Amino acid sequence: MIEHTEDSLYEQQADLCTVFSNAKRLKLLDLLMDDSERTVTELQEATGIPQSTVSRHLKLMRDQGVVTKRNDGVHSYYTLSDERVATSMELMRDVLIDRLEHDDQLAVPE
Repeated sequence: MIEHTEDSLYEQQADLCTVFSNAKRLKLLDLLMDDSERTVTELQEATGIPQSTVSRHLKLMRDQGVVTKRNDGVHSYYTLSDERVATSMELMRDVLIDRLEHDDQLAVPE
């Protein structure tokens, strides 16, 4: 079993978390959460993010093991590598929404 206090584990976790620290990457991941495979072109068209930027973000996410790539002729298809990625994204979004709703309640003048 991995020792959870090892600095290397924290370093690797921090590296993985960088994937989720960019709004464009979150948007791309959101499109992959429905268990479908998508090409760079499909992701680019759905987001409006330039194709070179989509490719760069997908490479970073692939390097971190968050997405997988399947080549089929001239097309590359991307999908989430683990359903827990989608679960963690939904959890963090729920925490954010709760916080925003709480902040709105505090901001309402009485």
